[in-house]
Amino acid sequence: VACVFAQHGHLELAVCMFLLSGLCDMFDGRIARGAGSRTRKEKVFGIQIDTVCDMVSFGVAPAVIVYFCGFNKWYDIIIYIVYVACAAIRLAYFNTQAIEETPDLNMKAFTGVPVPFSCMVLPALMIVQKLVTSALAVNIVFDLVMLAVGIAFILNVKIKKLNIIQSVCLIAFEAACVILMFVL
Repeated sequence: VACVFAQHGHLELAVCMFLLSGLCDMFDGRIARGAGSRTRKEKVFGIQIDTVCDMVSFGVAPAVIVYFCGFNKWYDIIIYIVYVACAAIRLAYFNTQAIEETPDLNMKAFTGVPVPFSCMVLPALMIVQKLVTSALAVNIVFDLVMLAVGIAFILNVKIKKLNIIQSVCLIAFEAACVILMFVL
């Protein structure tokens, strides 16, 4: 839905739908783990379907939204391809780790920045686009940030999962960004 809104020029609504996918992603694992006993096969399926959703929501959608923001030169597209490829690599590696390294398939930490981190970045970039008057400067910022985030996905660093308080703070930040995005 975010991609469709972006394609039709409703960029603020596209970002809202993108953030809604981030909100859902914060709780889907907790809900699945709390749903009672699941077989290993059901858990592995959950990991796989979550990855597919994450790839569309946090790999493809941000690149599509930024593309329809007007950053669609050939070099922008190369950066988005790198971003999406890094997201795919990170998600595939996470799945491999969960299946191979944990008996209960429940990872306690991430290797590399989790792809939903893009929910912190994209709204901030949209605000930058509204505040900065130089199109060239905004394009450079978008490209550098998208490239940096993509590379951060595949860094060999351990990052702990968010606890509930951190999740609530993240939701508050995203809500503030949405409000600011519509006000500007």
